[in-house]
Amino acid sequence: MVAEGWRVIGFDLEDMCAQFNAPRHPDIQLVIQDVLTLHGSQFKDAALIVASPPCQAYSWMAMPWSRAKAIADEYRNGKRDVKKLTALFDACFRLQREACEAAGRHIPMVVENVRGAQKW
Repeated sequence: MVAEGWRVIGFDLEDMCAQFNAPRHPDIQLVIQDVLTLHGSQFKDAALIVASPPCQAYSWMAMPWSRAKAIADEYRNGKRDVKKLTALFDACFRLQREACEAAGRHIPMVVENVRGAQKW
């Protein structure tokens, strides 16, 4: 997106580039903040929202192991709280809704994740 001239601002709990000693693109602004604390009106001027919630839990539950299947069953049967599992997905859609309301127009969103997350 940067190569096409878009202004890119990223939000994360930590700077993953610094953690892995990888260079960060100079044209990408990074804000270290919990996405759950954001309000969508901050994005009223956005042309596009791209979200990528963590996928590890979904990938793990999609594995053929008996323990992975048992955990998925616990979510399905209410032993585990699905709202905790989907909290970051829910936040993405909340942010988009709030951004659209603040902008008075539709702001498209792309949510990237693993196939195993679709059913949740």
